Amino acid sequence: MGYLKETTSDMKQELKINLKPSKSDFLELENWLIDEYNKFDEGFYCNWNIIKDSYKNNEVITLCLNDKIIGFVDWSQDENVIHINIMEIHPDYRKMGLGKKFLAKLEAEFKEHGNIAIVLFCEPRESEHFWRKMEFIKFPNRGWSESDLTFYKPLINVLKSNHDIKNENMIELWNVEPYQSNKFSPEWSWSIETENEKLITPIIQPCNRNWNVRWTMNGKVIKEDKVKYFSNDFTIENGPFMFIEKLK
Repeated sequence: MGYLKETTSDMKQELKINLKPSKSDFLELENWLIDEYNKFDEGFYCNWNIIKDSYKNNEVITLCLNDKIIGFVDWSQDENVIHINIMEIHPDYRKMGLGKKFLAKLEAEFKEHGNIAIVLFCEPRESEHFWRKMEFIKFPNRGWSESDLTFYKPLINVLKSNHDIKNENMIELWNVEPYQSNKFSPEWSWSIETENEKLITPIIQPCNRNWNVRWTMNGKVIKEDKVKYFSNDFTIENGPFMFIEKLK
């Protein structure tokens, strides 16, 4: 169980994050979603079977205000990447900053267990504004059948790409395959610092596993290949990301 507290001018409000909701909690959540669907003809009750399966896998977390469930998240995990499938705040408690507080607590919880990023699909489309405010970044076009409303957020400190940077020690990534890379400039470039073969600050970037990546050290190209073939010693593929924390 995690705790957040908020004090207003007239009462003390206690927010609680429940990592393992009870059966009675889950029934309360179901009743909320049924009521929302009946009143507004919207919400996530249409996904109830999916939510039930997630609950069985301990992949539902609830947010309570003074012991009343006012929010929930349905999540899953791929390696050390978290996928938020559904996140909702009760209609009566929106525009109070509670979604931001809920997300902050979730991020801390997921990071504590070694996860490196969160991925989500904005549904409904109107939620894109919220996720951008929460510093989520839109996925690039990876050349696959993927929604243009797919977003991610690193949970760890990562290097920022500088498209125009030129340095003797670099990682460069093209959004094309190696045979095409000589016709284009790299789409992303990172100036790197290493210590004992580890990057002082790692790199996370959504990518296509067939894209070209190049490692330059002291002005000399050390390795260049598709992301999926870049190293025989370890993989830099991590779910939908190129994740580089060491070089060898």
